Amino acid sequence: MNPEKATSHILKDQENGVSVIVFTSKPLEDSYRELLQKNIDYINNNLKKDKPILHVSFINVEQDERYDYKTIFELKTDPQILLFENDEIKLRTNDPDELVPYYENESVGK
Repeated sequence: MNPEKATSHILKDQENGVSVIVFTSKPLEDSYRELLQKNIDYINNNLKKDKPILHVSFINVEQDERYDYKTIFELKTDPQILLFENDEIKLRTNDPDELVPYYENESVGK
């Protein structure tokens, strides 16, 4: 089990140091994907214009068997959204609506 290798594998296309990775074991509802995209668009247009989230990927943990993602990233729910900044997990949620408050709170704290 190699968390560093798994992390560098899923973040290989990362730009700006920010990535949203969605781990799931079943096909996601279109509404879930749309909600996620809507929140990311809002963040990029309003909260993180300087460093937008350009890398979003969906990993099916049942199909992608290169790594034991469930164990490596301690995935407790399905789906699970991980927000990475510079290879570090900054947010772990299953609710796309939690992305915006994370960045709103972060900008308040600066």
